[in-house]
Amino acid sequence: MRTFSDPEPLVWSRTRGTRIWDEDGREYLDLYAGFAVAALGYCDPRVTDAIVAQASTMTHSPSAAPTRVRAEMYERLIEIAPAGLSRVLLAITGAMANETAIQLARAATGRRTVISFSGTYLGRSVGSVCYAGKHAYRTRLGVAADAQFLPYPDPYRSPWACGADPGALVLGMLEEMIDDPASGVGAPACIVVEPIQGNGGVVIPPVGFLAGLRRLADKAGAVLLFDEIQCGFGRSGRMWACQHEGVTPDLMTIGKGIGGGVALAAILGTEEVMTNWNPDAITSTFMANALNITAGIATIDAVRKDGLAERSARLGADALARLGERLAGRTHIGDVRGRGLFIGIELVRDEGGEPDPGRAAAAVAELRARGIIVGRGGRYDNVIKLSPALVIEESDLQEGLVAVAEVLS
Repeated sequence: MRTFSDPEPLVWSRTRGTRIWDEDGREYLDLYAGFAVAALGYCDPRVTDAIVAQASTMTHSPSAAPTRVRAEMYERLIEIAPAGLSRVLLAITGAMANETAIQLARAATGRRTVISFSGTYLGRSVGSVCYAGKHAYRTRLGVAADAQFLPYPDPYRSPWACGADPGALVLGMLEEMIDDPASGVGAPACIVVEPIQGNGGVVIPPVGFLAGLRRLADKAGAVLLFDEIQCGFGRSGRMWACQHEGVTPDLMTIGKGIGGGVALAAILGTEEVMTNWNPDAITSTFMANALNITAGIATIDAVRKDGLAERSARLGADALARLGERLAGRTHIGDVRGRGLFIGIELVRDEGGEPDPGRAAAAVAELRARGIIVGRGGRYDNVIKLSPALVIEESDLQEGLVAVAEVLS
């Protein structure tokens, strides 16, 4: 029944706000928001009321059928999209959105080559895992890679850069790959990147990297695709992570938090790229229906009304400062980084700074024993991930941070 191999899984029974209760009645503070999905926390009454009202009128409508609620969802998404992204295609999961976006890029350019990066995570479906930077995801499913990979410029862990700016080096490698007629790489259909890597360990690339990708995508006639499924929708302290750098892609995939706890995703894009398909080029019975669209509308309205992106920036900056202060000088803390309420703490061995996934696993288990839920990620599974609900009470956040600092100390 389970997709993860925890020998003693937490059996969820009910949820409310930022709290989870298991089947034994024990209460937990969730600093992970169910894989960054519960942007409004669990069972937000605004979302619940909207779902209940919609369920009494219409639950399912085929994706081929226009509806008022679908039109309203398109309007909400266009209102919050980066300027220039004026077209929408809905999906159910982030993996589905990424698959579709890459198909769009290939249709728009007539090319097949995809440029991806180490540490990239676009989902686990057969059509998305082929672009993953972590080969273990592919080999378990028997799926071959379908991309040309470059290093992701990690400011903390890029030993290959030998002290130079890893962002500038990667951009140089990419430009050489594009310009050299003997590089062995065909003209790219798209460059796909997470503006902040999620499963890769909350990795923020150097300033200028996204702008460099924009320049090189334009030079190559390629589509620039940003995956903001995990780092977007207020998580990083702006509505979209790419807005920190002022860079707009041609396509952007979004999901997780936009559904208010219900499965929902979407592709936002320019008219030029997203009008290459005729009607019925792609469809799905459940390419969003009335219930999850209604939940999405209520969620978007709440995030905007409550200024949750700005709140994430404020709470995240304070949390990062507190953790940095509490964990300073610990030789097994390699890096404390983040933007907004999206924070990664990289654990390393006391000598040599090598990744320490065993210590990270032990920390996750100890925090759970104390009633605190956190995530774990990174290329070596050695990064503690914090992505609490954007509505988390400040007192709850401080309680969680104190526990995290104590355990990691």
